[in-house]
Amino acid sequence: MVVVLVLGLAGSMMELYYDWHATRTQLATQVSQTLDTISGSAVEAAYQLSPDLSVRVVDGLLGHDIVAAVRLYDNFGDLLAEGRRPGDGAGSRLAQMLFGDMAEFKRTLVRDRGGANDGATVGELKVSLSVGAMTRGFYDRALVNAALGLLRSLAISALVVAVFYVMITRPLVRLAQLVGRIDPTRPGALLLPPLPGHETDELGQLAGSLNAMLVAAQQGMDQRDRAQAENVRLGTELEVSRRIQQMVLPTLGELAEIKGLDLAAYMEAATEVGGDYYDILKGENGRVRIGIGDVTGHGLESGVVMLMTQSAVRTLVTCDERDAVRLLDVLNRTIYHNTQRMGCDKNLTLALLDYRPEDSDAAAGHLRISGQHESVIVVRVGGDVELVDTIDLGLPLGLVDDIGSFVAETSIPLHAGDTVVLYTDGITEAADRDHNLYGLERLCETVRRHADQPATAIKDAVIADVKRHAGDQPLYDDLTLIVMKQN
Repeated sequence: MVVVLVLGLAGSMMELYYDWHATRTQLATQVSQTLDTISGSAVEAAYQLSPDLSVRVVDGLLGHDIVAAVRLYDNFGDLLAEGRRPGDGAGSRLAQMLFGDMAEFKRTLVRDRGGANDGATVGELKVSLSVGAMTRGFYDRALVNAALGLLRSLAISALVVAVFYVMITRPLVRLAQLVGRIDPTRPGALLLPPLPGHETDELGQLAGSLNAMLVAAQQGMDQRDRAQAENVRLGTELEVSRRIQQMVLPTLGELAEIKGLDLAAYMEAATEVGGDYYDILKGENGRVRIGIGDVTGHGLESGVVMLMTQSAVRTLVTCDERDAVRLLDVLNRTIYHNTQRMGCDKNLTLALLDYRPEDSDAAAGHLRISGQHESVIVVRVGGDVELVDTIDLGLPLGLVDDIGSFVAETSIPLHAGDTVVLYTDGITEAADRDHNLYGLERLCETVRRHADQPATAIKDAVIADVKRHAGDQPLYDDLTLIVMKQN
């Protein structure tokens, strides 16, 4: 009886297939004939670049029920006319599977040159067919075939229900009752007992497979519990690393002790452990050393390189290394050899700024800049914005062993009320939901608008504007900002 049922269903499917194939052939022929009929007018419309004739060609094609949209182009690819049947959608998924590959027709429009071997191409006609219209007749016939097949199937099924109930359904109900007793929190604690009379048949094999699955599920849950415990441990370690990074940053008290400068700083990591670096070191006689850098990537490895950089810079500054070329060269060698030992390919951009106060009419202080990083923004007291490009002041640290020949230094004077802003690319490359970047120009304008305010207010205004630009988008890179004002 199962064979009869299968053959009945197969017969219905064959009828549907042959009807579908005939419908496709008929539609293809109909469209080809229609395009042949209207090609002459379309060629003239494209050749003459006539909008009126183009519209008539499009309207004529839209008069056919199966045509959903028409577009007529000239030989330059410019659209001469287009039309679409109102309310025509893409059709159902099934309709797309049956006739979706026939939905688009293109006809290259060639104008006969009058005796020449080859005509001139004057444009192109694109016709989109309505998948819904193509499938209506086929659906009606398919419905009749399905109804007849259903009746045959019901008649046959009625004969075998009783046999299926005795041989399959009742044992399966018993098996389902046994499965219902399993504790989902400990699936391997209670296995299924053998089904009487079905120890060696398919139902017996099913029960054995379920038992194997329950054992595997229990093992998977045990592994999950161990992995969760490991994740908790790793999360704790990452939190410790993050706190260590925060501990080595300059404190508000340290910044307040620096005379002659109004300083404010901000750092926010994209992950638990960030790859941005900054430090502000107070020296003697009003001298201040500032460092800012950005390690490639973020995460634990980048955080380790950041801590290396912080320690090395502080050590060299404490030793009162005054030569910027030597300082950056030694620092680069340290980072390069350490990353080689770690087996990672991390490197970082780094700019070092050396501020020294002056008591003269020419300037209130001087700022020497060395090392390659983002541009330094200087907003003068009158509102003029200057950008100091650092691209030629060094190389990223950790790429090569020796960068001494690439390191240079530049100096800028600072007057009372001037503002200097340092940042990492997490600020300028913060993106909104449309992938528009915050950008250097907007950063400069925000700083300029608030340049008459204290450093903390400028810092807060910039961060608020960046967060407003990004909206609800996640933070993809670390944010670091330093604002310095000459008193």
